[in-house]
Amino acid sequence: MKYLLAHDLGTTGDKATLYSEDGTLIKSIIAEYPTHYGKHGVVEQNPEDWWKAVCETTSAMADLVDKKEIAAICFGGHMMGCLPMDKNCRPLRNSIIWADTRSQKQADELGERYGVAEFYQTTGHRLSPSHTITKFMWVKEHEPDVYKETYKTICCKDYIAYKMTGQLVTDYSDASGTLAYNIRKKCWAEDLIESAGLDIEKFPEIRDGSQVLDVVTEAASKECGLLAGTPVVLGGGDGEMAAIGAGVTKLGAGYTCLGTSAWDMACVPEPVQDPTRRIVTWNHVIPDLLTPTGTMQAFGASIAWMRENLCQEEVALAKETGISKYDYINANAAKSPVGANGLLFLPYLHGERSPHWNAEAKGVFVGLTMKHTVNDMKRAVMEGCVFNMGLIHNIFLENGLKVDAPLMVVGGAANSPLVMQALADMYDMELCRTNQVDEAGSMGGAILAGRATGVFDSLDVLDRFAKITQVVKPIPENVAKYKEILPVFQEAYDTLVPVFPKLNQF
Repeated sequence: MKYLLAHDLGTTGDKATLYSEDGTLIKSIIAEYPTHYGKHGVVEQNPEDWWKAVCETTSAMADLVDKKEIAAICFGGHMMGCLPMDKNCRPLRNSIIWADTRSQKQADELGERYGVAEFYQTTGHRLSPSHTITKFMWVKEHEPDVYKETYKTICCKDYIAYKMTGQLVTDYSDASGTLAYNIRKKCWAEDLIESAGLDIEKFPEIRDGSQVLDVVTEAASKECGLLAGTPVVLGGGDGEMAAIGAGVTKLGAGYTCLGTSAWDMACVPEPVQDPTRRIVTWNHVIPDLLTPTGTMQAFGASIAWMRENLCQEEVALAKETGISKYDYINANAAKSPVGANGLLFLPYLHGERSPHWNAEAKGVFVGLTMKHTVNDMKRAVMEGCVFNMGLIHNIFLENGLKVDAPLMVVGGAANSPLVMQALADMYDMELCRTNQVDEAGSMGGAILAGRATGVFDSLDVLDRFAKITQVVKPIPENVAKYKEILPVFQEAYDTLVPVFPKLNQF
């Protein structure tokens, strides 16, 4: 029996998951690491903390089976980081991670030099301070000695792959997230990097993340517990690895992820150029494929806010009975009818990316009256999240992006029957979920590792790892109701746009 080890390096910790070749989940464990927050949008992590976490979880997994039977190890990780490495491949500073927004000034300057529309055409993305290129510009301006000594700047999973193999490279998916990448030519964007005032040689070689990069070195073996010579598959960015774990490995496939944030993703051969730049395009881990994506900031986060502030009764009952608090929350929210008795919730608790791209946006209840109950409010929160995903899905349709049905839904909110039905009604298409809705990233890593090492003949082996447990069909009368409400939801946001920034002063 062969085993496949997948790592998902998230913002709060490393999740390691071990599978057998027949798709059985042997064990999944998490080792947390700290995030360092500072003034003016500073968010950093120490790459050595990543490595310690990976060594801890890998050693624990390696002790569970015969180490000789571990066919490969593969990595996914949070994207858009900036970790400068010197010529001896040592970190020169902490990694500036995706959540860091200190480089807004640099983003504005780059937009003026290169052109905002031209930037979207080249990279497939909107220009923002969340990505590598503006972070690296900040390093050059504020830490010139670090910039001068930088040999290569890399992302999270690239550092772990280097520690395992001694190879300092990146893959196509993480390269596309740097925004120093030409998504049409699938290479570093030399003219864009020049406009940013950066040196192209400081960006790493781009390799195929779906192939074996190298093997575990003797030095890494002593630290992580794997046998030296174990194949290492480079992998890719976390969202793209989850795409593989959701079955998005060929043209026409797509999926929706309903986590803390949420996104709708399709698989295409060419970049999508939305006229108003509401969605963005990433390179898949599979080099020849691209994944247009629309991401909202606070799907599960809005539901968590609702749980903490509106659901004390359900939380108390859960403690008494041992039944999940979400079972109670869903049951009570379902007491409110479709449309929540005319109550809307704008789920913009963290501002918003798609479709509005407005950091000033706020969460709002619209239409609250004396007739409304707390259960109406609960349903309105869930439906508000679904409405925003409906806006994103409609942008896909406007741009000719139609995905195969049933559409796979992953992430924690896929466990909610109310959310799944509302989403099926909003999209007006069949949706499905599996018995492993929280494991898309790890399954993607295991599938990629198995394909790269010949354990699997193709990437289409998701049915080994997960079984479809639910297919949700749209209800025609609900579809009609949501079509009536969605324009009002959009109008409510549009009307409040000038109000949002005024609230910052109070």
